Amino acid sequence: MSNVVVIGDWDADGVVASAQLVYVQEMLGVFPVRSRVAVDLIPSGPRGFREKVQGRCWSHMLVVDIPFTSDVDEGLSSILRGGCRFKLYYFDHHKSTVESVGYVERAYGGLVVTGGSSTSVIVRNFLEKHGIRITPRLKLFVEAVSVIEGGGRGLSQANDKIIGIVAAISKRLNRTKDPGVWCKYVRWLADPIPFDDIELQLGREIPSLINESLKASKEADEELKDVATKLAMSAKRVGYVRLVDARGRWGSRGASALASAIHKIVGEPVVLLVERTDGVVIVIIRSSRGEAGRIVEMLHTLGLIEDKGGHENIAVARLSVNVTLAHLENALQRLSPYIR
Repeated sequence: MSNVVVIGDWDADGVVASAQLVYVQEMLGVFPVRSRVAVDLIPSGPRGFREKVQGRCWSHMLVVDIPFTSDVDEGLSSILRGGCRFKLYYFDHHKSTVESVGYVERAYGGLVVTGGSSTSVIVRNFLEKHGIRITPRLKLFVEAVSVIEGGGRGLSQANDKIIGIVAAISKRLNRTKDPGVWCKYVRWLADPIPFDDIELQLGREIPSLINESLKASKEADEELKDVATKLAMSAKRVGYVRLVDARGRWGSRGASALASAIHKIVGEPVVLLVERTDGVVIVIIRSSRGEAGRIVEMLHTLGLIEDKGGHENIAVARLSVNVTLAHLENALQRLSPYIR
């Protein structure tokens, strides 16, 4: 008997990409199984992936918008060690996944689909290539994600309301990491019933879930602006970047948005440190001219960080054990001539 799981990233790109796959499986019954099969839904980032899949077994696994890291590798291999055999489809646009295509396909016999656009666009293009069409509703949200991800300026048909909803979804999930809410978003987007302009009138017919997201988004923006302003004032110049140590002042949730807010204030590349509840230090690098991608690669080569992921202008990694703030500052100072 076939059973299918979609494991998607927490952000709006992960939600919209996952919703497309839920629609074509549950509503159309065409992919990955040729019948209408209920889909298990699991939100996850690369960190925590292993714990969420360990001891489980599905006939088909669809991993969506999650950078391939050692945690993901260990999670997939643990399923194999448990005697489960599955068909893997991996849709993603992160650099670490693109670099690991050959390994993933050899190790797990799966199909990895990558590209330079958002994962939502990658999934849509894959489905269309195989003659599978998504709903107009989903197409609007794919276009909106493309705009927010920076790959669809001037090309998107999505209106400002849709783009605002997508941004609100990302902010709420980034803040709460609530699996139940993530699943509700995916199901709502996968619904084949079209909505009209009346449904999108804020505060009227729009689903309460989205209204709650817009409210939470506004609250998060206000909190973020206040914290970012204070942290920007304490940002330490280290060579070409501004280093912000937010440990004890901000948790790990929403740290990428915080790094972006600080970067907007200081106008220079930002290296932000935050600490998870388990004591692991996360490094978030934000820039606007591709510096983040170069910095994370150089720090990884030096062995100062692990499990790197992200894009050219926003990168996330784990600070290696026993690496101190002084070590990091020294490295950033020495690397500055090569960052520009």
